[in-house]
Amino acid sequence: MRQNVNCNTKIRMETTRTKVIEKAVGFEELISQLLSMLLEVDKNESISFGHKNIALSFNAKINLLIDLKFIPKEISKDFQLFAEIRNKFAHVLYVDSFVKCFEIIERRDYFLKKASDTISQADKNDESVYLTAFELLCFELGTWLRVTLKMISDKKSQDLNKTGAIEMIRSFIQYNPERREKELESFIKIIQPVIVKIIPDDEFIKEYKRLLKEAEEESKKE
Repeated sequence: MRQNVNCNTKIRMETTRTKVIEKAVGFEELISQLLSMLLEVDKNESISFGHKNIALSFNAKINLLIDLKFIPKEISKDFQLFAEIRNKFAHVLYVDSFVKCFEIIERRDYFLKKASDTISQADKNDESVYLTAFELLCFELGTWLRVTLKMISDKKSQDLNKTGAIEMIRSFIQYNPERREKELESFIKIIQPVIVKIIPDDEFIKEYKRLLKEAEEESKKE
C-alpha cells in the first residue's frame, strides 16, 4: 500500500512539474522569436536566442523584454510571476505542487485571483484552484505572445511589400515613355499582387503620389 502511495505521489509530482516546464519551454521559444524580431536578429544564427548553453536564460529574456519597455505593465507582472513559478519547479525539489510553490512565492493572492475574485482559506490549500489559476495565467501570456508576434510579423511583411512596391514603381517610371507604354500591362500584372497585400498608410500614400507626380512631370518634359 505504501508503495502505491509513493508511486502516486511521484506521478503527481512529475505531472505538475512537467506541466510547468513544458509551458515554460513553449513560452521561451515564443519570447526568443519576439526578441529576434524586435532586435532584427536572425534567431537561428543568434548566440543570445539560440539553443546553445551560452544563450540567455528564460529569466534574462523576460527581463530584456521588460527593459525594452515592450510589455504592458500587467503582462510584465504576469511574466515575472510565471518566471518565479517556473524557477521554483525547475530548481527546488520540495516544490512538487502549486500549494508548496506558493509557500515560497509571496504573490499567492494575486495569482489565485486569476481563478476567482473571492479566495477562501480552503482555496489556498486546494491544488485544483491553483491549477485553474495557472492555466488562466498561461492562456493570457500565450495569447499576448501569439497576437504580438502576429502583429510584428504582419508589420514587417507590410514594410517589405511597401518597399518592394515603391522600388518597382520607381524603376518603372524611369523607363522612357515608349517602353513604359509597351510594358505597362505587364507591369500592372506584376505589381498588383504586391499592392493588394499592402494596407496603405500616410507614408506609403505620400511616396506613391510623389512618384506619380514625378512620372507626370517627366512625361511633360518628353
